[in-house]
Amino acid sequence: MKALCIGLMVLLSVFNAAGCAKAQVDPLAGKPLRDFTLERLSGTSTALSQLVHGKKAIMFFFATWCPHCREQFQALAAQKAQIEAQGVAIVLVDIGEPRDKVARFLKAAGVDNDAFLDKDSRVAEIYQVMGIPTLVFIAQDGVVRGVEYGLPDNYLEILK
Repeated sequence: MKALCIGLMVLLSVFNAAGCAKAQVDPLAGKPLRDFTLERLSGTSTALSQLVHGKKAIMFFFATWCPHCREQFQALAAQKAQIEAQGVAIVLVDIGEPRDKVARFLKAAGVDNDAFLDKDSRVAEIYQVMGIPTLVFIAQDGVVRGVEYGLPDNYLEILK
């Protein structure tokens, strides 16, 4: 089952890169965020709600083997200071990989954020992640405003 899910994510990532997998209807939009508690790279277990309570947030689902995720991490690293200056929290969620691999990847990507470790893909399933990278935009009121497969220029508009 896990191999099938990984294969599906790879296939959808290829379609995402080609612009073919852009969802026409976002089933999460307008719904409250679904809280979860996971272990993080730092070794602590943290609830999503602790990080985003009362803040706008971009939740970024990724895997280290994904070439499109690497591209999005470059965009994220280039805009990180601007994003955070706008009061937007960046929440990273790695899907199904060991801590040491994720830590090496983030260090090489120049991203110093802690990351949730979704070892069994449970949270990815809750958020209906169909391909990676997937970015979930959460407004200050805790409602999901949209899902994208890359960081759009109008991310602040989405978060309203």
